[in-house]
Amino acid sequence: MVAAAPVLIEAALGRLLVALGVTVAGGAAIDQVRKRKEEADSARTAPIAQTGAQTKAKEKCKECPPDKGTLVTRRWNMSDVSRGYQARITGFAPYTEWNFGGVDFDGFRSSQCLLQEAKALYDQFFDPEDGEPKFFFRLSGGDRKIVRQAQAQTAIVVASSPTRLNWYFMQPMSYRYFTRRFAREGVVAATLLQP
Repeated sequence: MVAAAPVLIEAALGRLLVALGVTVAGGAAIDQVRKRKEEADSARTAPIAQTGAQTKAKEKCKECPPDKGTLVTRRWNMSDVSRGYQARITGFAPYTEWNFGGVDFDGFRSSQCLLQEAKALYDQFFDPEDGEPKFFFRLSGGDRKIVRQAQAQTAIVVASSPTRLNWYFMQPMSYRYFTRRFAREGVVAATLLQP
């Protein structure tokens, strides 16, 4: 019966993960469960007191403030390409975003304490000759709207250490322009060209 216990524990844990909606990639989850069980068994058999000096200092787990945010459904008007890009960058389902501190972000990766924003087809709003926004984009306030969005996100990130913010751009002109503009405007987001 004792020999069957690990198999029963793995099976029960697998059913629990499925019930919680956790997807499992192959045997990786089982390997992780087996590793943790071995660590727990090892801890049970280890001596309670050790006479040797401790070589590892215990580190406190770092809290990630955006973990307190929520998934929200947003039906913004955007192209299928833009929606697909946002989903690919963030890993979130289409129409899903992360709201933290009353501000929306396209995505959030808790393990990295990273908030995300993805911009796809924006090069159409820039002059290929000089890389500056086209007249109608400036006139409509399109570039200012994006900067205001980044500034609102920056305010949340700065107040929520150790949170980070990445803005991903699909196309090079908009990436170059907003990288320079964000630097001038004090936006703390890292900008990345991610086609």
